[in-house]
Amino acid sequence: MSEPTVPLSAVTRCLWDMLTIASPTGQEQAFNTWLKTQMQGACPHWQLLEAEDSLIFAPEAVLNGEADARPHIALVGHSDVVPAHFSPRLEGGRLHGSGASDMKGALAAFVELLRTQISGLEQSYRLSLVVYAREEQTPLVDNGLYHLIRHFPAYFKGIDTAIIGEPTDNTVQLGCVGSIHATVHVTGKACHSARPWNGENALYKALPFMQHVAELSPVEHTVFGLPFFDVIQLTESQSQPGRTSLPGWWQGNVNYRFAPVKDEQQAWQHLQQQLQAEHFGVQLELLDTVPAGQVVSNPCFENLMNRFAELKVKRAPKQAWTDVAQLTAHGIAAFNFGPGLTAQAHTEDEHILVQDLEDYLQLLHQGLAPKGETP
Repeated sequence: MSEPTVPLSAVTRCLWDMLTIASPTGQEQAFNTWLKTQMQGACPHWQLLEAEDSLIFAPEAVLNGEADARPHIALVGHSDVVPAHFSPRLEGGRLHGSGASDMKGALAAFVELLRTQISGLEQSYRLSLVVYAREEQTPLVDNGLYHLIRHFPAYFKGIDTAIIGEPTDNTVQLGCVGSIHATVHVTGKACHSARPWNGENALYKALPFMQHVAELSPVEHTVFGLPFFDVIQLTESQSQPGRTSLPGWWQGNVNYRFAPVKDEQQAWQHLQQQLQAEHFGVQLELLDTVPAGQVVSNPCFENLMNRFAELKVKRAPKQAWTDVAQLTAHGIAAFNFGPGLTAQAHTEDEHILVQDLEDYLQLLHQGLAPKGETP
């Protein structure tokens, strides 16, 4: 394990230790082992539920969904990261490491908050920590939170509000856009490139369709008083290989991100209308969909929104998909709030600002403090 060359605050040291452990999607086991040890020290009275490399830490009564006058706040994050693993390093106030912003920074703050403040916080709240696997670039049915919800319904029914630590630049981000992926296919006729009159270039046939998609402008919707955008983009493109042949086929992926004003069926119908596939001679096939995230409100959620507003935390829309959508689909109030930099997510040399991490931990503590009490 590498060691920092300068002293670190407790939360930054926690993140450093996390970043030394590789946890690409599907290989989260080593990180889970480390986390279990940390949580045994931070909250020795808590129990563990586990399913398919995803974890829930909480007191036994909370895990069982038992009623209590105190609201139940779940701290939620995923353990997998996208960039290839590299050793953490500290440079000019930036801590570099795989998943530093997305989203090990929030997980480190959750662990440190519980380690230092659990006794005081449990006087006002029931708390739990959810750390799930396989969030990144996987279909919903492989997502670790998806499996936890189905394995432990009593626990999830007992959640009043979930704070999801996705990177938000220390802003509160409400809702999230839904997402549809569709495969588009154009058929031509392969032939030798020296005699193109014997075939039909599928790539050329696809160009009008690609230009049509390129000219589709984002459409703004105001939801929850915040601007969300419908966006349609081509994100992948392949054609039949062969340097001396006309491609006999072209295939692409269309990604539609839709505001939380449509359900998945409405969004699919709208996408078909916008693409005009038949007009351009394109075959269109639905690949997968995930719903947009709504805002589910209750007294606990409203109290947290008011507290963060008092702390001057900015409110914004989540112009991306997060697991807020899964939770709100089950009637659970949830919002995105994390110290990570959105612009750093999935970058090769990912980093987080140390000051943002330390500010986030303080904001969490202040936001959860009983009304009228200043931590």
